[in-house]
Amino acid sequence: MTVWTILGFLVGKAAAIREAACNRASLWTGIVLVLLTGIARNYDQNFVLESPFWLIGPLAFSFFSGSFLYLILIRWFGKYESSDGQRNESRWATFMALFWLTAPIAWLYAIPVERFMDSYQAAQANITLLAIVSVWRVLLMSRVISVLLEVPFPRALGWVLVGACLEVLVVFFLGFFFGGALSQGILRGMSGMRNAPEEDLLGSVLGFVCTSSWVVLILNVIALAVKRSQGAVQPLPNLSPGRVPWPLLGALMVIWVAMAIVPQREQQRFAKHAALMEKAAYADAMAYLTKHRQSDFPPGRRLEPNPYEYRVWRDLPPTVALLTPNTPPWIRQTYLSHLTATLSHRYPSYDSLTNLAVMVMTLEQLPEGRNWLQTNQNALTKQILLVTEDSTNTVENAARSNVFNALARMGMTKTNLSQLSPE
Repeated sequence: MTVWTILGFLVGKAAAIREAACNRASLWTGIVLVLLTGIARNYDQNFVLESPFWLIGPLAFSFFSGSFLYLILIRWFGKYESSDGQRNESRWATFMALFWLTAPIAWLYAIPVERFMDSYQAAQANITLLAIVSVWRVLLMSRVISVLLEVPFPRALGWVLVGACLEVLVVFFLGFFFGGALSQGILRGMSGMRNAPEEDLLGSVLGFVCTSSWVVLILNVIALAVKRSQGAVQPLPNLSPGRVPWPLLGALMVIWVAMAIVPQREQQRFAKHAALMEKAAYADAMAYLTKHRQSDFPPGRRLEPNPYEYRVWRDLPPTVALLTPNTPPWIRQTYLSHLTATLSHRYPSYDSLTNLAVMVMTLEQLPEGRNWLQTNQNALTKQILLVTEDSTNTVENAARSNVFNALARMGMTKTNLSQLSPE
């Protein structure tokens, strides 16, 4: 097993495919490449100690994914597509070795698009990369099946598309009913919260992928059933002893670890700040931020509290209340941006106007406060009006009066002030 074999396999060269399929070193090489994919996918997305599973996650998922495809492609189509009913021999290890060797394709996910794009553009770029990786893998596995089982490429492509569509639908179903991002987004929408723009984009893409998977699955099943294969389907070869390219794999490991050092330091700082916010240690969290620059934190993650999560009205008002004119400008801009996003939700989720009053009076002291109000006063007015008034609650009435007076001093329009008038 050499680097040229791996590269030739990834571009679908028949000789490289046959060599990889007969070499036991392919299995161990593929496993290591998948583990490295865990770094490529997550080195600038999560801190390793937040969820250590991300390192072995791709291997665990690909174990079940590859085994599922093996049952569909080899144990099902390989058996029933043969004209003489030949039963394709069990070659799970061979199939998994070839499946895992496709792992370097997913290294495209390592491109740090978040560092030179905003969150929405980065989501678009990541979806594009996902499409490239998915198409490449489907075509490559179709080529592998065509070369080794000696079936025409269009037919092998049909087999792979059936397996891929079934897998997408199974994952979509499990993700929807067991806490996937899509189901969480739907629940947030039902509760009156808006999802982040990139989450809305992802939700629409997932819906398109689900619908497309059904269409492609049905069309391929019909096409494969109309004309059955006339040739004998060959079994996958046995794996023979071979030398694992440990020097190459070790060098790749060193490269990926070196690439991950700086992003992981950023992720560590983010995790430390998030832990302080989780404990409601707002003053400590603010003090921690003031010791750093914005570039010290990962560009692909919103500082807590995330304005698109349920906890935002619990954590954001006391956080904004800690801002002063001496707070570093990047921190003030970050949390004012969070506040703008929070006001886009359909319903307010804060428990009382007391915290809101403290926050508004803090805004009055900030150099950006007046400009922020001019841009967001309509949304802020709506959020306050949606809170049910209670004439018997003197504390809330006092808070509403304080909000009104602070907004008046900041230059809120008379139209909005008339709606908030405590009189």
